[in-house]
Amino acid sequence: MSIDLLLQSIAHRVPVRDANLDGETLSGMTLKDGVVLSSSFRNSDFGGASLSGMMFQDCDFSGTSFADAFLDNSSFVSCSAGESDWRRATFAQSTFIASDLGRSDFSETRLTQTTAMRCVLAYSVLRGATLSQSAIMDCDLANLVLDDATLTNAAITQADLRSVHLAGMRCDTILFSECDLSERDLRGLMLARANLSGAKLNRANLSGVDLSGSVLTGASFIGADLSHAAAPKTLFAKADLRAASLRGADLKQCLFTEARLDGCDLSSTKLEMAVFTCASAKSALFRGADMSYALMHHAKLDGGDFSGSKFLRTDFHCASTTGSLFIGQHGSALQTVPERAVAELYDASRVIPFNGAG
Repeated sequence: MSIDLLLQSIAHRVPVRDANLDGETLSGMTLKDGVVLSSSFRNSDFGGASLSGMMFQDCDFSGTSFADAFLDNSSFVSCSAGESDWRRATFAQSTFIASDLGRSDFSETRLTQTTAMRCVLAYSVLRGATLSQSAIMDCDLANLVLDDATLTNAAITQADLRSVHLAGMRCDTILFSECDLSERDLRGLMLARANLSGAKLNRANLSGVDLSGSVLTGASFIGADLSHAAAPKTLFAKADLRAASLRGADLKQCLFTEARLDGCDLSSTKLEMAVFTCASAKSALFRGADMSYALMHHAKLDGGDFSGSKFLRTDFHCASTTGSLFIGQHGSALQTVPERAVAELYDASRVIPFNGAG
Protein backbone atom coordinates (compact mmCIF):
# COMPACT_ATOMS: atom_id res chain seq x y z
CA MET A 1 0.00 0.00 0.00
CA SER A 2 1.23 3.49 -0.86
CA ILE A 3 1.15 6.43 1.52
CA ASP A 4 -1.44 8.16 -0.73
CA LEU A 5 -3.76 5.14 -0.52
CA LEU A 6 -3.31 5.06 3.25
CA LEU A 7 -4.27 8.72 3.53
CA GLN A 8 -7.25 8.31 1.19
CA SER A 9 -8.56 5.29 3.12
CA ILE A 10 -8.31 7.17 6.41
CA ALA A 11 -9.93 10.27 4.91
CA HIS A 12 -12.90 8.17 3.74
CA ARG A 13 -13.15 6.28 7.06
CA VAL A 14 -12.21 2.98 5.42
CA PRO A 15 -10.30 0.66 7.81
CA VAL A 16 -6.79 -0.13 6.62
CA ARG A 17 -5.72 -3.74 6.97
CA ASP A 18 -2.47 -5.65 6.25
CA ALA A 19 -0.67 -2.61 4.89
CA ASN A 20 3.13 -2.65 4.60
CA LEU A 21 4.76 0.76 4.87
CA ASP A 22 8.11 -0.27 6.32
CA GLY A 23 10.71 2.46 6.07
CA GLU A 24 8.28 5.03 4.65
CA THR A 25 8.34 8.73 5.53
CA LEU A 26 5.12 10.17 6.98
CA SER A 27 6.76 13.05 8.82
CA GLY A 28 4.62 16.16 9.21
CA MET A 29 1.49 14.42 7.89
CA THR A 30 -1.97 14.58 9.48
CA LEU A 31 -3.88 11.35 10.18
CA LYS A 32 -7.34 11.77 11.63
CA ASP A 33 -10.09 9.39 12.79
CA GLY A 34 -8.71 6.32 11.05
CA VAL A 35 -8.49 2.62 11.93
CA VAL A 36 -5.38 0.65 10.99
CA LEU A 37 -5.23 -3.10 11.60
CA SER A 38 -2.44 -5.69 11.34
CA SER A 39 -0.15 -3.36 9.43
CA SER A 40 3.61 -2.81 9.47
CA PHE A 41 5.44 0.51 9.82
CA ARG A 42 8.85 -0.82 10.84
CA ASN A 43 11.58 1.86 10.79
CA SER A 44 9.15 4.41 9.36
CA ASP A 45 9.27 8.12 10.16
CA PHE A 46 6.25 9.86 11.74
CA GLY A 47 8.41 12.74 12.98
CA GLY A 48 6.30 15.87 13.60
CA ALA A 49 3.15 14.11 12.41
CA SER A 50 -0.29 14.85 13.86
CA LEU A 51 -2.41 11.83 14.82
CA SER A 52 -5.91 12.60 16.05
CA GLY A 53 -8.56 10.01 16.81
CA MET A 54 -6.42 7.23 15.30
CA MET A 55 -6.67 3.59 16.36
CA PHE A 56 -3.87 1.11 15.60
CA GLN A 57 -4.33 -2.57 16.47
CA ASP A 58 -1.83 -5.41 16.00
CA CYS A 59 0.52 -3.08 14.15
CA ASP A 60 4.33 -3.16 14.08
CA PHE A 61 6.15 0.12 14.80
CA SER A 62 9.52 -1.39 15.71
CA GLY A 63 12.29 1.16 15.25
CA THR A 64 9.80 3.81 14.11
CA SER A 65 10.27 7.50 14.92
CA PHE A 66 7.47 9.64 16.36
CA ALA A 67 9.83 12.39 17.48
CA ASP A 68 8.04 15.75 17.93
CA ALA A 69 4.72 14.16 16.90
CA PHE A 70 1.36 15.18 18.36
CA LEU A 71 -1.03 12.37 19.35
CA ASP A 72 -4.55 13.28 20.44
CA ASN A 73 -7.19 10.73 21.44
CA SER A 74 -5.26 7.97 19.69
CA SER A 75 -4.93 4.31 20.70
CA PHE A 76 -2.33 1.59 20.22
CA VAL A 77 -3.68 -1.88 21.05
CA SER A 78 -1.49 -5.02 20.97
CA CYS A 79 1.15 -3.22 18.95
CA SER A 80 4.89 -3.88 18.73
CA ALA A 81 6.95 -0.72 19.05
CA GLY A 82 10.25 -1.84 20.51
CA GLU A 83 13.20 0.55 20.17
CA SER A 84 10.93 3.29 18.83
CA ASP A 85 11.64 7.02 19.16
CA TRP A 86 9.03 9.29 20.78
CA ARG A 87 11.29 12.12 21.93
CA ARG A 88 9.53 15.43 22.57
CA ALA A 89 6.20 13.97 21.42
CA THR A 90 3.00 15.33 22.93
CA PHE A 91 0.24 12.92 24.01
CA ALA A 92 -3.28 14.00 24.93
CA GLN A 93 -6.01 11.56 25.98
CA SER A 94 -4.21 8.69 24.27
CA THR A 95 -3.93 5.00 25.21
CA PHE A 96 -1.47 2.14 24.93
CA ILE A 97 -2.90 -1.30 25.75
CA ALA A 98 -0.98 -4.61 25.82
CA SER A 99 1.72 -3.15 23.59
CA ASP A 100 5.49 -3.71 23.57
CA LEU A 101 7.33 -0.39 23.96
CA GLY A 102 10.50 -1.85 25.38
CA ARG A 103 13.82 -0.01 24.92
CA SER A 104 12.03 3.03 23.46
CA ASP A 105 12.94 6.68 24.01
CA PHE A 106 10.24 8.95 25.47
CA SER A 107 12.65 11.67 26.64
CA GLU A 108 11.04 15.07 27.18
CA THR A 109 7.62 13.84 26.09
CA ARG A 110 4.47 15.43 27.50
CA LEU A 111 1.68 13.03 28.47
CA THR A 112 -1.68 14.45 29.51
CA GLN A 113 -4.61 12.17 30.40
CA THR A 114 -2.74 9.31 28.74
CA THR A 115 -2.75 5.66 29.88
CA ALA A 116 -0.43 2.71 29.37
CA MET A 117 -2.01 -0.57 30.53
CA ARG A 118 -0.36 -4.02 30.58
CA CYS A 119 2.45 -2.77 28.36
CA VAL A 120 6.16 -3.53 28.26
CA LEU A 121 8.26 -0.47 29.04
CA ALA A 122 11.36 -2.32 30.18
CA TYR A 123 14.61 -0.42 29.53
CA SER A 124 12.67 2.52 28.08
CA VAL A 125 13.65 6.11 28.81
CA LEU A 126 11.30 8.83 30.05
CA ARG A 127 14.07 11.21 31.11
CA GLY A 128 12.67 14.72 31.58
CA ALA A 129 9.16 13.60 30.60
CA THR A 130 6.06 15.27 32.04
CA LEU A 131 3.11 13.11 33.08
CA SER A 132 -0.07 14.92 34.09
CA GLN A 133 -3.30 13.10 34.97
CA SER A 134 -1.78 10.04 33.32
CA ALA A 135 -1.45 6.41 34.41
CA ILE A 136 0.95 3.50 33.94
CA MET A 137 -0.94 0.41 35.07
CA ASP A 138 0.26 -3.18 35.47
CA CYS A 139 3.23 -2.68 33.13
CA ASP A 140 6.70 -4.22 32.94
CA LEU A 141 8.96 -1.36 34.06
CA ALA A 142 12.26 -3.18 34.55
CA ASN A 143 15.13 -0.63 34.40
CA LEU A 144 12.78 2.11 33.22
CA VAL A 145 14.46 5.55 33.38
CA LEU A 146 12.37 8.28 35.03
CA ASP A 147 15.29 10.56 35.86
CA ASP A 148 14.26 14.25 36.04
CA ALA A 149 10.67 13.37 35.07
CA THR A 150 7.76 15.35 36.52
CA LEU A 151 4.64 13.47 37.62
CA THR A 152 1.59 15.50 38.65
CA ASN A 153 -1.70 13.81 39.55
CA ALA A 154 -0.25 10.71 37.93
CA ALA A 155 -0.49 7.01 38.78
CA ILE A 156 1.84 4.03 38.55
CA THR A 157 0.09 0.92 39.85
CA GLN A 158 0.84 -2.80 40.31
CA ALA A 159 4.43 -2.39 39.17
CA ASP A 160 7.83 -3.63 40.31
CA LEU A 161 9.83 -0.42 40.71
CA ARG A 162 12.89 -1.92 42.36
CA SER A 163 15.09 -1.34 39.29
CA VAL A 164 13.51 1.89 38.02
CA HIS A 165 15.81 4.94 37.84
CA LEU A 166 14.29 7.81 39.84
CA ALA A 167 17.11 10.35 40.19
CA GLY A 168 15.73 13.88 40.21
CA MET A 169 12.15 12.75 39.66
CA ARG A 170 9.61 15.31 40.88
CA CYS A 171 6.11 14.25 41.83
CA ASP A 172 3.03 15.82 43.39
CA THR A 173 -0.11 13.88 44.28
CA ILE A 174 1.29 10.63 42.89
CA LEU A 175 -0.36 7.21 43.16
CA PHE A 176 2.02 4.28 43.67
CA SER A 177 -0.66 1.78 44.67
CA GLU A 178 0.50 -1.85 45.06
CA CYS A 179 3.98 -1.05 43.74
CA ASP A 180 7.19 -2.66 44.98
CA LEU A 181 9.81 -0.14 46.09
CA SER A 182 11.57 -2.44 48.53
CA GLU A 183 15.18 -1.59 49.42
CA ARG A 184 15.11 1.59 47.31
CA ASP A 185 16.84 4.79 48.35
CA LEU A 186 14.02 7.32 48.02
CA ARG A 187 15.58 10.19 49.94
CA GLY A 188 15.58 12.50 46.93
CA LEU A 189 11.82 12.25 46.34
CA MET A 190 9.06 14.55 47.52
CA LEU A 191 6.09 12.30 48.29
CA ALA A 192 3.68 14.77 49.89
CA ARG A 193 0.05 13.88 49.17
CA ALA A 194 1.19 10.58 47.64
CA ASN A 195 -0.97 7.46 47.72
CA LEU A 196 1.11 4.37 48.47
CA SER A 197 -1.75 2.11 49.51
CA GLY A 198 -0.69 -1.52 49.52
CA ALA A 199 2.83 -0.67 48.35
CA LYS A 200 5.93 -2.58 49.48
CA LEU A 201 8.71 -0.42 50.88
CA ASN A 202 10.46 -2.98 53.03
CA ARG A 203 13.95 -1.81 54.04
CA ALA A 204 13.54 1.27 51.86
CA ASN A 205 15.36 4.48 52.81
CA LEU A 206 12.89 7.34 53.27
CA SER A 207 14.97 9.27 55.77
CA GLY A 208 13.97 12.94 55.73
CA VAL A 209 11.40 12.43 52.95
CA ASP A 210 8.30 14.66 52.86
CA LEU A 211 5.26 12.39 53.24
CA SER A 212 2.89 15.08 54.45
CA GLY A 213 -0.75 14.13 54.02
CA SER A 214 0.05 10.88 52.24
CA VAL A 215 -2.12 7.76 52.21
CA LEU A 216 -0.11 4.67 53.22
CA THR A 217 -2.99 2.34 54.07
CA GLY A 218 -1.91 -1.28 54.12
CA ALA A 219 1.62 -0.44 52.94
CA SER A 220 4.56 -2.51 54.16
CA PHE A 221 7.55 -0.68 55.68
CA ILE A 222 9.22 -3.62 57.46
CA GLY A 223 12.72 -2.54 58.48
CA ALA A 224 12.41 0.72 56.54
CA ASP A 225 14.18 3.94 57.54
CA LEU A 226 11.73 6.83 57.93
CA SER A 227 13.85 8.70 60.44
CA HIS A 228 13.30 12.48 60.46
CA ALA A 229 10.59 12.13 57.80
CA ALA A 230 8.04 14.94 57.59
CA ALA A 231 4.74 13.06 57.74
CA PRO A 232 2.08 15.08 59.57
CA LYS A 233 -1.55 14.09 58.90
CA THR A 234 -0.43 10.92 57.13
CA LEU A 235 -2.61 7.81 57.06
CA PHE A 236 -0.73 4.70 58.24
CA ALA A 237 -3.89 2.64 58.92
CA LYS A 238 -3.19 -1.12 58.76
CA ALA A 239 0.38 -0.42 57.60
CA ASP A 240 3.19 -2.80 58.60
CA LEU A 241 6.00 -0.85 60.27
CA ARG A 242 7.63 -3.67 62.21
CA ALA A 243 11.27 -2.95 63.07
CA ALA A 244 11.10 0.32 61.11
CA SER A 245 12.86 3.47 62.29
CA LEU A 246 10.79 6.64 62.61
CA ARG A 247 13.24 8.30 64.99
CA GLY A 248 12.80 12.09 65.04
CA ALA A 249 9.96 12.04 62.49
CA ASP A 250 7.11 14.56 62.48
CA LEU A 251 4.02 12.37 62.92
CA LYS A 252 1.54 14.89 64.28
CA GLN A 253 -2.11 13.92 63.74
CA CYS A 254 -1.15 10.68 61.98
CA LEU A 255 -3.52 7.73 62.00
CA PHE A 256 -1.94 4.39 62.94
CA THR A 257 -5.25 2.58 63.40
CA GLU A 258 -4.70 -1.20 63.35
CA ALA A 259 -1.10 -0.69 62.22
CA ARG A 260 1.72 -3.08 63.17
CA LEU A 261 4.58 -1.27 64.89
CA ASP A 262 6.19 -4.07 66.88
CA GLY A 263 9.85 -3.27 67.51
CA CYS A 264 9.48 0.10 65.80
CA ASP A 265 11.73 3.01 66.87
CA LEU A 266 9.60 6.09 67.52
CA SER A 267 12.15 7.84 69.72
CA SER A 268 12.02 11.66 69.75
CA THR A 269 9.07 11.71 67.37
CA LYS A 270 6.32 14.33 67.31
CA LEU A 271 3.15 12.37 68.00
CA GLU A 272 0.77 15.12 69.10
CA MET A 273 -2.83 14.02 68.48
CA ALA A 274 -1.67 10.83 66.73
CA VAL A 275 -4.13 7.92 66.83
CA PHE A 276 -2.96 4.37 67.62
CA THR A 277 -6.38 2.78 68.12
CA CYS A 278 -6.10 -1.04 68.04
CA ALA A 279 -2.49 -0.84 66.85
CA SER A 280 0.16 -3.35 67.88
CA ALA A 281 3.36 -1.67 69.09
CA LYS A 282 4.93 -4.32 71.28
CA SER A 283 8.52 -3.56 72.34
CA ALA A 284 8.36 -0.28 70.43
CA LEU A 285 10.52 2.66 71.53
CA PHE A 286 8.75 5.92 72.37
CA ARG A 287 11.71 7.44 74.23
CA GLY A 288 11.50 11.22 74.39
CA ALA A 289 8.48 11.34 72.07
CA ASP A 290 5.92 14.14 72.39
CA MET A 291 2.65 12.25 72.79
CA SER A 292 0.43 15.15 73.78
CA TYR A 293 -3.25 14.29 73.24
CA ALA A 294 -2.30 11.02 71.48
CA LEU A 295 -4.94 8.28 71.53
CA MET A 296 -3.71 4.79 72.38
CA HIS A 297 -7.15 3.15 72.72
CA HIS A 298 -6.99 -0.67 72.80
CA ALA A 299 -3.38 -0.60 71.57
CA LYS A 300 -0.98 -3.41 72.44
CA LEU A 301 2.01 -1.63 73.95
CA ASP A 302 3.52 -4.45 75.98
CA GLY A 303 7.24 -4.12 76.52
CA GLY A 304 7.33 -0.61 75.13
CA ASP A 305 9.75 2.06 76.32
CA PHE A 306 8.18 5.44 77.09
CA SER A 307 11.19 6.76 79.03
CA GLY A 308 11.39 10.56 78.96
CA SER A 309 8.29 10.90 76.79
CA LYS A 310 5.89 13.80 77.15
CA PHE A 311 2.25 13.11 77.95
CA LEU A 312 -0.59 15.62 77.97
CA ARG A 313 -3.98 13.99 78.38
CA THR A 314 -2.51 11.05 76.46
CA ASP A 315 -5.27 8.48 76.43
CA PHE A 316 -4.36 4.86 77.27
CA HIS A 317 -7.95 3.65 77.50
CA CYS A 318 -7.94 -0.18 77.42
CA ALA A 319 -4.33 -0.22 76.20
CA SER A 320 -2.07 -3.11 77.22
CA THR A 321 1.23 -1.93 78.74
CA THR A 322 2.53 -5.04 80.50
CA GLY A 323 6.28 -4.77 81.01
CA SER A 324 6.48 -1.25 79.57
CA LEU A 325 8.90 1.36 80.95
CA PHE A 326 7.79 4.85 81.97
CA ILE A 327 11.03 6.08 83.56
CA GLY A 328 11.28 9.87 83.45
CA GLN A 329 7.98 10.21 81.66
CA HIS A 330 6.26 13.50 82.48
CA GLY A 331 2.84 15.04 81.99
CA SER A 332 -0.68 13.70 82.35
CA ALA A 333 -2.20 10.48 81.01
CA LEU A 334 -5.74 9.13 80.94
CA GLN A 335 -6.27 5.53 81.97
CA THR A 336 -9.03 3.00 81.27
CA VAL A 337 -12.56 4.16 82.05
CA PRO A 338 -14.30 1.02 83.45
CA GLU A 339 -17.81 2.05 82.44
CA ARG A 340 -16.69 2.81 78.92
CA ALA A 341 -14.79 -0.48 78.68
CA VAL A 342 -17.91 -2.42 79.67
CA ALA A 343 -20.02 -0.49 77.15
CA GLU A 344 -17.53 -1.29 74.39
CA LEU A 345 -18.03 -5.00 75.02
CA TYR A 346 -21.60 -4.60 73.86
CA ASP A 347 -21.84 -4.88 70.09
CA ALA A 348 -25.42 -4.44 68.97
CA SER A 349 -24.67 -5.93 65.56
CA ARG A 350 -23.94 -9.30 67.20
CA VAL A 351 -27.07 -9.50 69.31
CA ILE A 352 -29.69 -11.88 67.98
CA PRO A 353 -33.13 -10.39 68.68
CA PHE A 354 -35.57 -12.58 70.57
CA ASN A 355 -38.69 -13.16 68.45
CA GLY A 356 -40.50 -15.53 70.77
CA ALA A 357 -39.94 -18.59 68.60
CA GLY A 358 -39.60 -21.87 70.51
